[in-house]
Parts: sequence; structure tokens; C-alpha cells
Amino acid sequence: MSEILSFKAGVATFDENSKICSPTPIKGEIIVKHSEEAEGFFDFQWKPIEKVASGNVDPIEFILIPGSTKWTHIKSCKSGRVFCLVFSSDEKHFFWLQDKNQNSEQLNELSEADKAIEQKLTELLRSNDEEEAQEEQDHKMQTEDQTEDQDVDMDLAPTSNQPIAHISDFLLKQLLIDYVESLDPQSPQLRRLLEHLPADQRRDKAALVECLRGPFYYQATDSLSRSLLEGFEASLAISNGFGYQFSGDGVLGFLKGARAKAKEEEQKQDQNHSRQDEN
Repeated sequence: MSEILSFKAGVATFDENSKICSPTPIKGEIIVKHSEEAEGFFDFQWKPIEKVASGNVDPIEFILIPGSTKWTHIKSCKSGRVFCLVFSSDEKHFFWLQDKNQNSEQLNELSEADKAIEQKLTELLRSNDEEEAQEEQDHKMQTEDQTEDQDVDMDLAPTSNQPIAHISDFLLKQLLIDYVESLDPQSPQLRRLLEHLPADQRRDKAALVECLRGPFYYQATDSLSRSLLEGFEASLAISNGFGYQFSGDGVLGFLKGARAKAKEEEQKQDQNHSRQDEN
């Protein structure tokens, strides 16, 4: 796929003890493209663009996931323009920009091109919830700009962005039981739920409700919640296992992905019903 963004940059190492960021003196380039493996993700590659006496230098490649990756300017660095690629697992990779800023004598001052790159990457890596929050924030700021004496409230993140530590914090057991009891015994929604019951157990509504009321439901949700909190890799593996599109790590990402998959299945059912009615 064609690249979205490319710019000159080198890699840098960061010493946690001294808090010093040291640039590696190799000319390089960062290229960002739409991922060929997963829709909505991005491929990030750093590669050297010069030969070095020490031998070959391996490129660096990552998959960037909106909402789980950030491109952050290290403003405390005064000797260069350094950015950090931060993952939700707290893994960090540092890069220093190599195109000169001709309009400034300050080594750490960003050029207009640097700012454009930062803005573009920030937009690419922003999740849907963050986009909605930003739009709401922009709208509020525009409205309040008309009244000079009013303070602007910058804290506009929706409550859905608050961390959820356990599936039961969102999906209450009684809520799920009420939903199951409301389903028609012949409904496709109930049939899909019954498929998850153990093979040696009878598969009807009463058996499913009994299972939800017992310890199995809490044990299963507790185990799943703990796995989701282990980090990006675990959440991605779970999304692949359940067959929904990855929507961020953690419990909140799982709920978003499961919800999107349910809506997709409902749309497919409606389309099938429409075709049957036409025939």
C-alpha cells in the first residue's frame, strides 16, 4: 500500500537512570502506511538510508493501533527534536528528527514541517472515542470563545473512556439474566448463546440461566478480565479467538469489539431476512 507519511529520523536510546536520551548517528527514515494485515491499523517502519562501517543495521517495524499508541514530543530534551513512540504496554522507542529547522537556532524547536508530522500522526493514532471527545471539545471551545469572561472546560473526555477493570463492572449478571429470559426460545440470539454451554449439559434457556446464576459465570468473566489486563498482546489474542475486530486493549477494548461484532451480525441477519422476504 502507498505510504501515508515519511520523514527523516534517527533512532535514540534513553537511559532510565541518567534520564539522558542519546541519538544514534545514523541517517534514517520513518515510513507510515496502512497495515496490509489488519484494517484500521498502520505499519510503522524505521530504516537506515546510509551504509555504516559497523555493518548492516536492521530496520525497526511496528504495527500501530489507534487508541493504543502515541507519538509524543519530548519537550524536556533541549539538544534536539526527540519524539517517543509509546505503546499501551508502556514500551517506548525514541527517535530524533534529522531535517534541519532552518528558521530557528534552538535545537529543540519544532519546524512547521515537524508540527505537521506530529499532527498527522496524532490524528492517525487517535481512537474513535478520542475523536468524538476532540470534536466535542472543539465545539465547546468555539462556543465559549464568544463569551470572553467564561472559562473553557478542557476536560471533555466521555465517561466511556474511564478504565474498566472487570467485565462485571459493565455487564452485570442480573442484566444478562434478564436479557436471556426475555428471548424467544426459538430466537437465533438464544441459539448462539446456547452454543457456549458445555457439551455435556442440556442446551435450553433454563440451563443457560442456571449457568449464569452459578459460579461458572463469575469464574469465566474473572479469568477473561485478568487476561485482558495483561497488555496489548493478550487482548489481541483474545480478539482473534473471539473473532471480533481489535478495538483497543483491556476490558474496554473487549467490550467495544464485542459490541461492534454484535451490530455487524444483526445487520447480516437483517439483510438475510430482506432477501428471504423478496424471494
